[in-house]
Amino acid sequence: MPAAGHEPPPGDGAAPEPRFPATVLAGIVPLLALTIVWSWWAAKEGAYFGTVMFPGIIVLCVAALLLGTALPATSRPRLALPARISILALAGLGAWSALSALWSPAPDVAIEDAIRILGYALAFGLGLWLCALLRERVHLAMAPLAVAGLVAGALAVVAMLSGEDVRTYLDRGTLEYPIGYRNANAAFFLIAFWPALILAATRALDWRLRALSLAAATLSLELAMLSQSRGAIIGGAAALAVFLVVSRERARAVGWLTLAVLPALITIPALTDLFEAARQLGRPETEAALRDAARATIMGAGVALLLGAAAVFAGRRISAQPKTVARANIAVALAAVAAVLAGAAAFVAATGDPIDWISDRAEEFRSEGTPNLAEASSRFGVNAGSERYDLWRVALEEAGEHPFKGGGAGGYHYTYLLERSEDGIQSVRDAHSVEMEILSELGIPGLVLFLTALASAAVGALRARGLGPSRAALTTCAAAAAAYWLAHASIDWFWAYAGVTAPVFALLGSAQAPAATPDRGGRPWPGRALALVTVVLALAAIPPFLAQRYLDAAFLEWRSDPERAQQDLDRARDVFPLSIDPLLAEGAIAFEAGDRRGAIAAFEETVAERPQEWAPHYFLARLHRSNDPQRSRAELRRALELNPLSARLRDLDERIRGVD
Repeated sequence: MPAAGHEPPPGDGAAPEPRFPATVLAGIVPLLALTIVWSWWAAKEGAYFGTVMFPGIIVLCVAALLLGTALPATSRPRLALPARISILALAGLGAWSALSALWSPAPDVAIEDAIRILGYALAFGLGLWLCALLRERVHLAMAPLAVAGLVAGALAVVAMLSGEDVRTYLDRGTLEYPIGYRNANAAFFLIAFWPALILAATRALDWRLRALSLAAATLSLELAMLSQSRGAIIGGAAALAVFLVVSRERARAVGWLTLAVLPALITIPALTDLFEAARQLGRPETEAALRDAARATIMGAGVALLLGAAAVFAGRRISAQPKTVARANIAVALAAVAAVLAGAAAFVAATGDPIDWISDRAEEFRSEGTPNLAEASSRFGVNAGSERYDLWRVALEEAGEHPFKGGGAGGYHYTYLLERSEDGIQSVRDAHSVEMEILSELGIPGLVLFLTALASAAVGALRARGLGPSRAALTTCAAAAAAYWLAHASIDWFWAYAGVTAPVFALLGSAQAPAATPDRGGRPWPGRALALVTVVLALAAIPPFLAQRYLDAAFLEWRSDPERAQQDLDRARDVFPLSIDPLLAEGAIAFEAGDRRGAIAAFEETVAERPQEWAPHYFLARLHRSNDPQRSRAELRRALELNPLSARLRDLDERIRGVD
């Protein structure tokens, strides 16, 4: 029964406080900051682009600065050892990324990566500080991500109901809005699912908020299902396993999980109809299927809302003795084990020889690209075909060549174009695995720092499990969300999505409950050092942010106001001179405008700034093709050396040879 047992008073068994202490009121600052930033990032493509990510990091810096300067030193928590190690490891990883700008072929990306990683460290620290300020109301630390999931879910449903161009919201029949990438979309909603679910089961909340939280959990699950990410199955299985292991009230947790999952099943027919319509039918049919999917999603969330309210009221009337609860927890554990064994037996019976089946899937992974889904009713299947084998091979080879330094942050893109075995996606900039990417770009030191940060955070969170129901619930939430993120990020590229990754680190920080108590006896954090770090991070985020804003403006206005566009490109170069994007943009705009001399000058300067970039050589080959064939061939040869399997370059090579 999901609501078994009497409803105890809020907190961990202590009597409610008569009023809000000053520290709890101060907790409103990080609570609002995290809620606003997570919601904004989710609505704006997961903060993948700098024009959204950098302002969000600045907001977090301001929140930390306000707390560090306005509160007394005794309000700053004394960090336990695991929390210290996690923050220092994340900060060290960010510093190592910044240092790699010295040898990276893309120093601008190295700096931007460093700012993003330091932003993750800041999110971890703010989550921990929030938990310390909330004191016995630590369950509220889960609210920012739950609210962000609800906000993003509402935006997605409204867009599905009223959007005019399905291509804005779908990728071949799968939902990619609002994050902009189907796998990241599923990841965000399945990570947001856990705080919403656990808030629904939190007795200290008002019954209306609990019912709304359950509806938000179901909504997140439904939208994740519509995204149809195959990697989400792996991540979901990891999160579920951790959820069952870490939960203290296992039977009750499974009850609430069931209440969230059952209404989401309403979406399955709409899911397959939408996928088939996008694959086989035309745009009007796809739009109709998208509307139907939105209505099914609303229906499922509505059913969850009613179930949540009913479960809360039923829980107030049903009592259970501690022995009964303990037996129920054991029964759930035994049932989970039995389910795993039954699933293993069914797998053996279905496959005949599991070893051969696994061998076949491994061969698919090595030899096949994206699977052919022309006859499938959804993307969920057992075909293991993917481009990841080649992506990971290149990453491991780069790590083997430079085990200590790596290729430098941002360098994987150039290595992949040079070493790939087939003409895949030229825009790949990540190894589609957080571990592979860090190992390739930042070497063994980078991977050690990353794993140390996660392991220490896990230790700190698990130490809190025995400190009372509310902290145990927070630990369960953080562990499940982190397990999902790590499992899915190990086969995809969420490291670059601040809107997907930063909330996970904030939850892990909040779960450091042994350290999340204001310390009045030990040495608190040094306020001046904290202020200095946050100010430096905020200032470092401004140049790349402004450069991207100027760059975007130039692309929008170059046709109507070429002079102003050029001024914006010059400003972009001035504020962030490490980036070659303004030069590339200047050359591309001049090329499109027919300004041959201006395009040649911009691309030649780009080559001087970034010798590893193939694109300016390609454009120079085209620009010199008619008046200087020898120079054109030389530029094309260089482009092919940097990107030997490019179909575009080979096509140009054939055309030039045909003319010759």
